[in-house]
Amino acid sequence: MNYQTQIHSFKTADNERLHGALLTPPNKTSDTALIFVHGVAMNFYLPPLFNFGQELSQRGYHCFVINTRGHDWISRAGNLTKFGGSAYENLDDCVADLDGAIEFLKRHDYRRFVLIGHSLGAIESIIYQGTQQRSDVVGIVSCSAPKQFYSERVARQPKFRELIERAESMVDAGNGEELMSVSVGATPGIFTARTHLDKYGKDDRNDCRPYAKQIGCPLLAIVGGAEPPFFHEYAQEIVAAAANGSTYRRVDGANHFYNRHTLQMVEVIYQWLGQFTD
Repeated sequence: MNYQTQIHSFKTADNERLHGALLTPPNKTSDTALIFVHGVAMNFYLPPLFNFGQELSQRGYHCFVINTRGHDWISRAGNLTKFGGSAYENLDDCVADLDGAIEFLKRHDYRRFVLIGHSLGAIESIIYQGTQQRSDVVGIVSCSAPKQFYSERVARQPKFRELIERAESMVDAGNGEELMSVSVGATPGIFTARTHLDKYGKDDRNDCRPYAKQIGCPLLAIVGGAEPPFFHEYAQEIVAAAANGSTYRRVDGANHFYNRHTLQMVEVIYQWLGQFTD
């Protein structure tokens, strides 16, 4: 089965304009849409999520692969008047961004939604549904949610405490919009001091386990077999918190971006989605 691709823009309640690709199988209507939410500094047209959308569209699903305002490290925002991107994104921005995507899809006659998030996008998807508790969000797929909240990272990364303290000092001095160089896993990244505290500060607010208890729908947590053990531990803890028949699955050999394992990941998701068949 082929699929059709349309590039759309949608607006959030606070007037950010975001974009996404709506991938639909021809001649197959559905009231259910899969919404794909990328991780730190990624975007809708990069793997792995765009590849997931392509494969699942060919299997009959309607897929909306979106940008959040945290797309790329730095981008244009505020109707081209400000800087945006992951360097400037707050964790709570996911609520307005996903609300905007869902409202756009509702105007196109979709009525049920499954959130499929990768990395930070998995955390944002769980936080979104845990706080909004929408009855039209019927499921969540968490792909490699990172266990990267403050109390865990301090124990695992000896220099993380000093990094947060430096960000705190910058914010206290009125320099919260200044950029900091920060390691994100094995790669370099940049955040404003304000954003770094918001996403990774001492309040542990990006620990999605408490939110998972409130989602009110089934959750599938997938982790690559080549990822560090704490990814698997966290996935199982999220599943235990979510309950509602939630499931943990491991894809042997896959890394954080599932290189050469896309089809195995898609098959796991496809089989799980069968419970939401129209």
